[in-house]
Amino acid sequence: MSTVRQVQAEVAFRMRRGDTFASVEELLINPSSLSEAEKGALWLYGWSFVHWRRQRREAIAHIDLLAATASTADAPDGRLRAV
Repeated sequence: MSTVRQVQAEVAFRMRRGDTFASVEELLINPSSLSEAEKGALWLYGWSFVHWRRQRREAIAHIDLLAATASTADAPDGRLRAV
């Protein structure tokens, strides 16, 4: 059984050797038997190794997607509204 500190060390090792965040998330964090809170902390820790510009692009893309979804839900006929 892995502890959160053991997985943290493995996340750091993999990210520093150049593994992608997606692979660390898929192969290490998600399948672990740790609690959701621990997985969330490890996800955030792993994400901290990603270059800040990529983090910003990902965040903006997610916000844009959420905003588009909210706009669609707000439209009476279900179509996207042009702003």
